[in-house]
Amino acid sequence: MPELAELGTMLRDLFNTLGISQRQYAKRISVHPSVVSRAFGGQRMPTKHFIEQLISEVESERGGSVTPEARDAIRVKWLMALKETDPAEFQLESLRGELARSRRDTERANRNVEALHLLLQQREAQVHDAAADLAQLQLDWSAERAEAAGGRIELRREQETLSASREALLREIEQLKKDLREAERLRSEAEAHSGELRERVLRLEAELAERGAAGGIPLEVFKSQLLRMWEEENFPEASRDLTEAAWARPLDEVLDLMAWLSGRRDREQVSALVSDAGRLRPAREVLRVAAELVTGAGGRHRAVLSDTAVQDAWVAAVASRITERNVADYYRRVLALEGPSGTLSDRMLAAAVRRATTPSEALGLLIGAMTGGESANLPLTTSAVVAPHRIAVDAGFPFHVAVGLLDAGMRETARLVIARVSRQGSPKVKPSAPVAERFDLGLRELAKPALRSLFAFLAEHADDRLAGAVAVMMYHGAGGDLSLFDRLLDELRPRTDNVLASMMDRWSPDLFEYVVNYWLPGGAGGEPAPGGEASPPTSP
Repeated sequence: MPELAELGTMLRDLFNTLGISQRQYAKRISVHPSVVSRAFGGQRMPTKHFIEQLISEVESERGGSVTPEARDAIRVKWLMALKETDPAEFQLESLRGELARSRRDTERANRNVEALHLLLQQREAQVHDAAADLAQLQLDWSAERAEAAGGRIELRREQETLSASREALLREIEQLKKDLREAERLRSEAEAHSGELRERVLRLEAELAERGAAGGIPLEVFKSQLLRMWEEENFPEASRDLTEAAWARPLDEVLDLMAWLSGRRDREQVSALVSDAGRLRPAREVLRVAAELVTGAGGRHRAVLSDTAVQDAWVAAVASRITERNVADYYRRVLALEGPSGTLSDRMLAAAVRRATTPSEALGLLIGAMTGGESANLPLTTSAVVAPHRIAVDAGFPFHVAVGLLDAGMRETARLVIARVSRQGSPKVKPSAPVAERFDLGLRELAKPALRSLFAFLAEHADDRLAGAVAVMMYHGAGGDLSLFDRLLDELRPRTDNVLASMMDRWSPDLFEYVVNYWLPGGAGGEPAPGGEASPPTSP
């Protein structure tokens, strides 16, 4: 852009008087070197602060002031470039200049009013003095009537002079009062104009603050710069510019960039841009990005929509900002965008739960997602079952989460957790020893009331396959201490045949022998057989 290039040349000429490198200068003012090089190269619109800082550094280094003419020339070039790169910001800057002039006019009007007030007071004091002198003269005249005629003539002349002076002062006072009224009117208009301009400046500042940082170059020019940086293999700077664009540019432009990058089949850059927007934009705009990912509004961003990797980037970014306080809002809004068959809301919640460091935090997110809903069992799938993945590092984690969900009335979600951690869908006949042992270890971390709650759920609400899967894991992980396993068998006794049938696909002879012995009349868990004592269970 010619205007931007001319401004960059002017600033570079001013900078060269410092006699240092651009990298050294960037270090001095605590910015990245690319900011300096691109501002001086006419590739980036410098901020007003950047220019003022440069002038200040030059004045400090040279021990003198930059001339007013040079300052004005730089400002004119800056405004010309700003008009082309960012018309809205140019409008704001113009309003600020008009407001400054209006405030100067108001201050000048104030000084005029004060001066007229002072002059009026002086003239009124002079009229008062003239009236006093005239009265004294009349007294003197009466006292000296008997004197010579020449004296009377002199007194008469003095009286006429005082009267004329007083009349002139009175006329001047009248004019001063008119001037004062006009000055006060002008001052009132100037103040009203300043107030109106100030309101316009504040409104425009608020609008631009919502839009993002000012001073960006037009989108098409920005795309051209990105292409040039990629061709020159200047990937770090291109990435920084895209990150800045993700939060600084209007959201429509960010969505346009997503579509443009997607059209170039640049999945990595699209994912990075979506991720940055998810982390840095206000919540309502983050949800608008989600709407684009879900619906591809207008067909412009359908390529972005179809890419799961891009959606995953958004999911991971938004998960990092989800807390127990805002999880319900995020979850329900995204769910409303995609409908019951969608998965984006669930993947988002799953990622948030996966970041939880304690069972109570994970539980708080899952329960929080339900806050305000009519049903306690909204369509949670992936998000519910991520908890079992933590069993490898925290054996009790999934069990604490499952019991907490049961206590909150979220049975279906708790069932998903228990089904996953018990490997209900596993094709293996027998679970591996380490897996079963972690299961038993985690289960034993539960307090007695929690265990009672879990066993009651398995006995009264879980289907036979889930109850059987839990029983198999408990048996193989017990390590010889089958006390908890026996308690579960007691709870499941009314469903003996069905649970036995469900356990057949993961059966082993020793488990079969133990369960049958335990449940048969007279077995270890049953009533004594008629005429004898209960038989001890066969050792596994």
